[in-house]
Amino acid sequence: MSVPDRKNATEQELISQGWTKQFFASGSRLQESAKLYESMGFEVLLRPARAADLGCSQCNIEDFRDTDSGFYVIYTRPGKDKEASKPEDDLW
Repeated sequence: MSVPDRKNATEQELISQGWTKQFFASGSRLQESAKLYESMGFEVLLRPARAADLGCSQCNIEDFRDTDSGFYVIYTRPGKDKEASKPEDDLW
C-alpha cells in the first residue's frame, strides 16, 4: 500500500523554487522565528496554514484563515548573498 503525497501543488511549486518548509507558528513566535531566519541570511516566506499543514488528527484550531491571530507556515531558502551565511574559517 502506498502512502499518498500530502504536498499540494502550491507547496510543490515552492519546493521547486528552492524553498524549504520549516514549521508553522503564530503571534510572537512567528515574528521571532522569521526574524531569526532572516538574521541567519535566509529569505523567509510566510503562507497562511491549512488544516493539512498540521498533520495531526488530534489538533483542533478553529480557523486557520484568521490572519490576525492565525497560523502561518514558515518557508526558508538561502539568501542571495550565500557567502554571508557561512561561518568564518577563523572561528573554527
